[in-house]
Amino acid sequence: MPAPLAHDLLRDTTRFLLRQDSVEALCQAGLAFLAGQLDATLALLHLRESDVTYRLRSHVGEHPLLAVHELQVMEASWEAQLQAGAWISTPVPAPSWTGPAERNYARLGARHLVNFGLYSGPRLIGTVNLLFDCERPELSDLDVLGTVGALWGTLISRMQAQQEVAAREAMLRVVTEQGSHLLSVIDDQGVITYQSSASDELLGYPAEFMLGRPYDGAIHRADRPAVSEALAQLRREPGGSVTLPLRVRHAQGRLVWLEVNARNLLHEPAVRGIVIHLRDVTDAHATQRHLERRVQDLTLMHDTGRQLQLSRSVVDVASGLVQLIQERLGHPYVQVGRVLPDGSVQAVARAGGAAPSSALPPGRGLIGACVSSGVTLCVPDVRLDPRYVARHPEVRSEVTLPIRINGALWGVLNVESPQVAAFDASDVRALETVVSQAGAALGNVTLLDDLRRSRDELRAAYNETLEGWARALDLRDRETEGHSQRVTGLTVALARRLGMAEEELVHLYRGALLHDIGKVGIPDAILHKPGPLTEEEWQVMRLHPRMAYDVLRPIAFLRPALDVPYAHHEHWDGGGYPRGLSGEQIPLAARIFSVVDVWDALRSDRPYRAAWTEGQAREHLLVQSGRQFDPQVVRAFLGLLDELGDAAQEWP
Repeated sequence: MPAPLAHDLLRDTTRFLLRQDSVEALCQAGLAFLAGQLDATLALLHLRESDVTYRLRSHVGEHPLLAVHELQVMEASWEAQLQAGAWISTPVPAPSWTGPAERNYARLGARHLVNFGLYSGPRLIGTVNLLFDCERPELSDLDVLGTVGALWGTLISRMQAQQEVAAREAMLRVVTEQGSHLLSVIDDQGVITYQSSASDELLGYPAEFMLGRPYDGAIHRADRPAVSEALAQLRREPGGSVTLPLRVRHAQGRLVWLEVNARNLLHEPAVRGIVIHLRDVTDAHATQRHLERRVQDLTLMHDTGRQLQLSRSVVDVASGLVQLIQERLGHPYVQVGRVLPDGSVQAVARAGGAAPSSALPPGRGLIGACVSSGVTLCVPDVRLDPRYVARHPEVRSEVTLPIRINGALWGVLNVESPQVAAFDASDVRALETVVSQAGAALGNVTLLDDLRRSRDELRAAYNETLEGWARALDLRDRETEGHSQRVTGLTVALARRLGMAEEELVHLYRGALLHDIGKVGIPDAILHKPGPLTEEEWQVMRLHPRMAYDVLRPIAFLRPALDVPYAHHEHWDGGGYPRGLSGEQIPLAARIFSVVDVWDALRSDRPYRAAWTEGQAREHLLVQSGRQFDPQVVRAFLGLLDELGDAAQEWP
């Protein structure tokens, strides 16, 4: 199977690892998930046991020789690469292999190996080896494995530390007053009956101050329902325990993240309470949040670059940018606005709230300030900024960034959040990268729009010139005045009915307009002769298709339209001119046009005869079907006439 896209692998693996709740799950389930994502035949995860040895902790897949790899001493060159943060993707057997033969991964049936390290900070704590039974050269592009290894190793180290703490706490029945962990005991009414001295450090309140108070006084309002529900359930389970995270407000006002381990000892006569251990995990939470936001920012930048490459218009770019930011960052209000010549800003795309009915006046609000200054504005609390113009009452923070095309201000990106200080420096940097990508994409689509506009204008000018030529030809040949315009529209309608591609219809249209261009070389004495032509005169008249070829062939723009001017006098049975083509040797465009051309000629007055009736003209087409005309084209044309009715006489 093909390797997943790098950003998908990073995102999905990160999400999976962050959901695991034990070292065992991180190792075994995490390895199984990654092996499944990359379709590995075997997968091995070793954790460092000493300075020189690594022990097999988890594996996916079975092989009789796996026991050989239970304890590994890594090659010095490979370990040096991993220590430096590199990762390895190589065919097996690797030409650089210098270790014992029995440990060569080729003995496990591998034909390709991917090896990367697990890191806790700068320290290498383990390795992951993914083995494949066929060569997988495409895996050499998965640079995200370095990021995966850093996250994975950090989570394993942190979980090991957490499990060690939990194990120590389980063995201790008496917690000393030393250290930074807080011990608290509450009665069955939720009132604090005991508080250790760590209360002052963790909460900023002395233990004596907390005694006799409700346990949830300092808990963040948003966390109180979950904590209350968990403790209510715990009260119904004597001896039971529960672990959960929560936020408390320190006496100095800052927010502190705590990990809470509570055990129901209400039934124990010596305790008569719920014993709660609280550990400060603010730094760990910040680290995890930083990792998550970094992955989020990287995913946003990658997805933005990929999606904007597919955009074909300004609205596509703006809408794609708005959608990605709202989906990836979760902010409810996102808008891309274009700066108009007078300095006002008109919304091009937005998410959240109704679109404004008119442009934002110059200099108004933070958007106007961004346009005036040309720099990014990030406001942690809009209630404190007099420039802010409220559009959504729940908004608390806002960031506005200029969008430039080749250095010139084009517009602004505006993102609003109901949270105070929702945008940190890394968010702003990520958004600045995104608007830079958007500016490049807007420059591309603007250039494409200009090119399309120029192309359309040039094409229209060409067509108007051709129509002028056609009118000039009709005026010269007074018998056929208006003939070119009539047959051109009807020819295109018939060709479309027969399923001709739209791009071919353009050439058919031009060829039909110029079908008699060769008559410019026919002397007026022959062209305007009121009576029948002599045989010698007919020989001259039959030269006009060849003259058309000679006139149009040197013009590259009109070369694809030559089929009609050059071949519309050929006959299905081979009796036409100038080349005597027959059947499907005659280009389809010419076969279509010849039917319409004769129909229009028969239905028009001539100096030497009156116009034929519709019935007479239909009969003539049927008689000549299979002789002069392609039978399939005749049937389609008569069906078209039936659909058009009287309108056929007014065509186009």
